[in-house]
Amino acid sequence: MFEGTIYFLKNKKQPGVEISFENIWNVISSRSRRTVTGLFVFTAYILYDETRLVKTLFTGYNKVVRPVTHFKDPVVVTVGLQLIQLINVDEVNQIVSSNVRLKQQWKDVNLQWNPDDYGGIKKIRVPSTDIWRPDLVLYNNADGDFAIVHETKVLLEHTGMITWNPPAIFKSYCEIIVLHFPFDLQNCSMKLGTWTYDGNLVVVNPDSDRPDLSNFMESGEWVMKDFRGWKHWVYYACCPDTPYLDITYHFLMLRLPLYFIVNVIIPCMLFSFLTGLVFYLPTDSGEKMTLSISVLLSLTVFLLVIVELIPSTSSAVPLIGKYMLFTMVFVIASIIITVIVINTHHRSPSTHTMPDWVRTVFIETIPNIMFFSTMKRPGKEKQNKSIQPADFDISEISGNQATAVPYQTSLTKNPDVRSAIEGVKYIAETMKSDEESNNAAEEWKFVAMVLDHILLCVFMAVCLIGTLGVFAGRLIELSML
Repeated sequence: MFEGTIYFLKNKKQPGVEISFENIWNVISSRSRRTVTGLFVFTAYILYDETRLVKTLFTGYNKVVRPVTHFKDPVVVTVGLQLIQLINVDEVNQIVSSNVRLKQQWKDVNLQWNPDDYGGIKKIRVPSTDIWRPDLVLYNNADGDFAIVHETKVLLEHTGMITWNPPAIFKSYCEIIVLHFPFDLQNCSMKLGTWTYDGNLVVVNPDSDRPDLSNFMESGEWVMKDFRGWKHWVYYACCPDTPYLDITYHFLMLRLPLYFIVNVIIPCMLFSFLTGLVFYLPTDSGEKMTLSISVLLSLTVFLLVIVELIPSTSSAVPLIGKYMLFTMVFVIASIIITVIVINTHHRSPSTHTMPDWVRTVFIETIPNIMFFSTMKRPGKEKQNKSIQPADFDISEISGNQATAVPYQTSLTKNPDVRSAIEGVKYIAETMKSDEESNNAAEEWKFVAMVLDHILLCVFMAVCLIGTLGVFAGRLIELSML
């Protein structure tokens, strides 16, 4: 009725007529007046009861004194940790930033009342700065703000039970072990306890052996594998008879390595395979060294780009660092071996004499063992050509017309024949020397070709075995978790 009257007046407003509370009060009916009056009176009565309750509770209240009946009685504080979000894990500074809710419950005997005396009020909310609070702090804090900074209100019940659930951003110290990075499993903790009260004055109990992860927002880099909470009694050297209590929550976090696999491991693996293909390139092309140096330069630039992704710590060499070092050594070794292969390819008998063991191993043995059927081996058979006894006409050699003389006639007596024989002999020896030189050069080229084929297989195998050797062991361990 009251709302309808206001709507009517707004729509039927006449010029010069001001809408005010007095005008509205004059328009509404007497019944509506009684309803509105009752509503105001009821609200004022409730506010009066709550105001009177708060004034009564905090008159003479001392928030410095522990809320106990006797001084020797301890205050029992129940603590619960709710993890909301894992914000960041700083491997270099070893700091874990997390968004949490720290639930605390305790009983204050000085803040109790009878609800019947205050209009049935059973719960009120008061500022946390106006009451006694346990000075819970994060012991392994790494930021400087040990206590909870954001002051929120507490829920106070008529029995004196107080519930305080303030939000906080904890930056806790965590020893980050980068040995298995990026396939690492980290065990981080949050140690909570009172700063000034010992175990005889304030008893801290966990509400559960596990933190609350019901509202946890999953991280894109980490996944929670396990989480537990333990209560500890600690005795310090200053006061060996007085226990100090703390609750330590441990979080077992597994890193999701997909980002590093795609952006670091796979490119390094491709560089390794590209290095092996250098030995598949023919030596005569003259591009072996060009390809090797290009791969090395590309790998160097790539490492400079991704160096910020790797934790810069000297505590241990991470797996990904070992694999990058393996790739760099792999590429440099291929360059050194490529130089040796090119040198072998261009050897000649005038500079190098092939040892018998080299010929036996690389020409006769290995090609048969490794089934190099497509490789053409250098010829080993030597064709010995000789002049067979036969009858011929000496006049054809000398160019003079003369009577045919049988072969049995001494040829050495004819100067033209002797000169021709010496010329043929010289040509034959020269051809034989050139053939032997060519055969020796072809043998060196064949040895270089065999080396290329062997090194191609070896480097590809080393690339696969090296990659598996670096990562397989850790992957097997993680699969067993």
